[in-house]
Amino acid sequence: MKKYFFLIYLVYLSNISADSVTLFNDSPFDIVAIVQSANGKVLGQENLHPGEQSVWSTDYDVTNLDIDYTSSGSYTPYTVIWRCSYEGFYSVCTNVASGASVTANSCQGPKYCKPKPKKKKGEQNDQETSCYNCSKGSNLK
Repeated sequence: MKKYFFLIYLVYLSNISADSVTLFNDSPFDIVAIVQSANGKVLGQENLHPGEQSVWSTDYDVTNLDIDYTSSGSYTPYTVIWRCSYEGFYSVCTNVASGASVTANSCQGPKYCKPKPKKKKGEQNDQETSCYNCSKGSNLK
């Protein structure tokens, strides 16, 4: 019985030591949520579609960044930056506590993203190559 109690206690302690922030994109835009520590280090980022939710946690590394968790300073309170997927910033929340839920529209900022400009007629699409265009309309058989 003591072994089970000890195992449950260890699982409980591991969950207490992890910090997390719930991120919810309540905007009509695709945006990137960036979580920064109190000392300005980027701890993680997540691409979120409208209406999508994610939980960022110190238990796992959301990005491929090389993060040094041995800093002498505190990582809390966090800053959550909501960046437009194309260009600019949507909003920023400062002083975010561990365990908090943050929505894009609850933060300060312009709360608008510029739409990605459409390609003008005659411009090549990213998928098209010059070879693809050369073979169109060719009289070769």
